Amino acid sequence: MKLTEQEQNDLREGKKIFIEGMTARSGNPFDAHIQVNAERRGVEFIFENDKLFNRQYLGGVELTKKQIDDLNGGKAIFVEGMKRKDGELFSSYVKLDEATGRPSYTRYNPDSPEGAREIYIPNEINGVKITAEEQQQLRDGKVIFLNDMVNRKGEEFSSFIKADLETGRLSYSRTPDGFEQREDFKIPTKVWDVELTRQQRADLQSGKAVLVEGIKGYDGKTISQYVKANFNQGRLDFYNENPDRKRDASQRNVVANSQRQEQGNRKSKGTSIA
Repeated sequence: MKLTEQEQNDLREGKKIFIEGMTARSGNPFDAHIQVNAERRGVEFIFENDKLFNRQYLGGVELTKKQIDDLNGGKAIFVEGMKRKDGELFSSYVKLDEATGRPSYTRYNPDSPEGAREIYIPNEINGVKITAEEQQQLRDGKVIFLNDMVNRKGEEFSSFIKADLETGRLSYSRTPDGFEQREDFKIPTKVWDVELTRQQRADLQSGKAVLVEGIKGYDGKTISQYVKANFNQGRLDFYNENPDRKRDASQRNVVANSQRQEQGNRKSKGTSIA
C-alpha cells in the first residue's frame, strides 16, 4: 500500500492516518489507523476494537462488571490493592486513555472538577501507617509530620508532608513552611505549539514523563521528545529517552550489583587457603 506525500508528512508529524485495503500476512484484507510510535521506533496499527477494555483483572485485582462497563463508558474507577511488577501494592483511580484505550493511573479522580479534586490518600506512606485524622488533614491541604519513613534506597528519614490538592501528589519538606517557598508551577496547554491532551497534562502534573510528538525544532524539522515537569525549578525538562524508564533500570542495576556483591562475599568467606 503506497502512501501519498501528505500521508507521509502526517506520519512524520506524529499524526494518525486511516488506511483502507491493507493486506495481512494471512492474506486477509483489513482497514486500520496507523501512527508512528517513537518509543518503539516503528509504525503501529490502531483498530477501533483496541479501545474496548475487556480485561477481567488490573494489577491482580478482579474487576466487577460495573467497573468494566464504567471504563468502557469513559468513566474513572477506583481500584484498591493492585500489585506492581516489583510486588509493591498500590491503589489508584483508573481511566482509559482517549487516544490509546490503555489504562491510565492517577492519584486523583480525573472525572472530578478542577478546583474540587477528589484525591486518594493512602493508609501508609513510605512504610509508616497514618491515621484517619492525618489522611483528612492531607485532603484538606494541611501539613503533617511523619517519623521513621523508609525511602527506596532503604534509608530511614523523617519529613513534613503535604498533598497537592489537584493531583494528590505528595511533597516532602524539612520545614513546615518549605512548601510555600517552592514556585507554583502550572503545566502549560502547549509544548512548542503542540497541544497537550488532558491526559498528558494530568500525567505531567502527577510527575510522570510523557512523549510529545510533532514538535518542530529551530531548523523546522519535526521531532519527538519526552517531557517531564521539574517542579523544583518550575520548568519542563526534555529528554530523548524516557527518563522514568532509565530511573527504573538504574534502580534494578543497583539491586543486581548489590546481590552480586553479596554472593561474591559469601564465596570469599567459604574459600580456604592451604
